[in-house]
Amino acid sequence: LTTLFNRQIMSCLGTDALAVYGIIVNVSTIVQCCAYSVGQSAQPILSINFGAHQWDRLRQTLRYALWAAAFFSLAWTALIWAAPNGFVRIFMDAGPDIYAIAPAILRTYGLNIFPTYYFQSLLRPAAAFFVSVARGLVISGGLILALPALLGPEAVWLAMPVTEGGVALAVVLLIRRYTGGLGRAEVG
Repeated sequence: LTTLFNRQIMSCLGTDALAVYGIIVNVSTIVQCCAYSVGQSAQPILSINFGAHQWDRLRQTLRYALWAAAFFSLAWTALIWAAPNGFVRIFMDAGPDIYAIAPAILRTYGLNIFPTYYFQSLLRPAAAFFVSVARGLVISGGLILALPALLGPEAVWLAMPVTEGGVALAVVLLIRRYTGGLGRAEVG
């Protein structure tokens, strides 16, 4: 995905945009570590409660994990929206051209990570695989190639937000489907 982005950015937008993408990749790694921490912390608790048929505790852990993931997402989004060029200054001594384009570029990047851990905990590898591959290559890769051709070079930055939004909708439906059905078979 990074190679695909690099190639599209260089062919459509040039080296200044590629420099900003380099910052995105580094900041994204830090943000993803926050998401991984939520998923890796919640997964054993979710798994043990799933195995023990403790549906209320599983749902409570899911709520806590979703709140934690939302907190990290909102905190990082607020930081990036409030001071995008602050992130640029951390990684490079940039010129005015970079500082001019960086805010719009940095503000369009996002991610869905926790759901893969959740679906693995519920023994739903197909759902986990779908989320991971859809956001990590299939949908995002297709959009990285298609959006600039359809909407112009700057549209390459929309690939990840559109991917994340679409995957998030699918995740909500999958979480409701798999969580809503827990314990119903045992009640009767």
